[in-house]
Amino acid sequence: MKNPDRFQPSFPKSRESVQNLIKILKKIPILRTEEEHEAVYKIMKVIPDINEQLSEEQIKEISKVVLREYWVKESTVDASQGFYIILRGSVKPQTKYYKRLIGGHFISVPPQVTSVTNESNPTEVASSDMFGVGCCFGTLVPLPLKKKHDVLTVLTEENCDFIKIPSINYLRVKEDIAKHEQQAKEEVIRGSPFYQNWPMIFIFKLTAQLKWRKFPTDYVFMEEGEISKYVGFIKSGHGNAYRIIPALVKRPLGKMAKQMRQVFIGQLHRHQSFGETSVLLQTPSTYTLKAATPVELGVINATDVLALDPVIQMLLLQIIQPSFENITFEDLKYKYINNKKEMEWRHKKEVILQETLFYNGIRPGLGKWLHTHFEK
Repeated sequence: MKNPDRFQPSFPKSRESVQNLIKILKKIPILRTEEEHEAVYKIMKVIPDINEQLSEEQIKEISKVVLREYWVKESTVDASQGFYIILRGSVKPQTKYYKRLIGGHFISVPPQVTSVTNESNPTEVASSDMFGVGCCFGTLVPLPLKKKHDVLTVLTEENCDFIKIPSINYLRVKEDIAKHEQQAKEEVIRGSPFYQNWPMIFIFKLTAQLKWRKFPTDYVFMEEGEISKYVGFIKSGHGNAYRIIPALVKRPLGKMAKQMRQVFIGQLHRHQSFGETSVLLQTPSTYTLKAATPVELGVINATDVLALDPVIQMLLLQIIQPSFENITFEDLKYKYINNKKEMEWRHKKEVILQETLFYNGIRPGLGKWLHTHFEK
């Protein structure tokens, strides 16, 4: 393979799109508008090397601090302190490694396109391959000084424009997001009245295990009669709680049969938690909890809860009061009977209304004042 130009298929190809992006990046980040930040973000989202290494939140924040760099033809670019995306032009790797991913994994020049290695410096290569628009090189995490000059160097084959993510900016964004994440985790736990007076050292033990998850409406968090798989802290949305009771149901032929029916017993809202007692005591849940709206939870898996320090587990059992524990079987029967009566009354009202309208010649759907007159 000789001189294959590499490029990213998903990267914008039109000259106008690239020119507009360069125009935006010529401004210092603080002078860019929200629309311009959004335009940069959309470009960053379609670059695989960015999308695979960073979370959506990180991409969103980093797109607000990226810079534009311009290099003339035959310039040597040291990419040991930043990550570069090629906007215009092409480059040729000058060292064995041209890219380093988060986690420390170095990416080398493909062997099939690498020619003779420099014997005096084994890390340098003479590559016949070129990387074009949309391709990336460099590192988000800065390299140690001892490695700085040995890897991640490219030569510009023509005048080039790059998007640059300075490593120092990436580290700052990462730190800021981590701080906000920690604060959000502390707030969702401390928001529950049971945890408000906990020492922060114990809160930190919980936040270290907590992960965010989003659930759609009608998702079942806990089933009555089963041990909960996690402890949940509601960040947004709310859930409906139900219990199952045996009830007499009228069959089509008028016979009565016993069937199990769910009875609504209450709701859990933002800053409330569930599952602690079931997980710690390994006892079945006394109610079913289902999402009434889209819900975002802070979740601690059961295995992580059971691995907590015994002191924390003991404290949890002392302060947590199981939800809906005061509802008796008689309460459930009363709720069920009232619900059935209300449903029957609504149905009866609907039948009476329809019969009244029909008797007076009113046909719903044919106009507010339109009547049908019957011949005598």
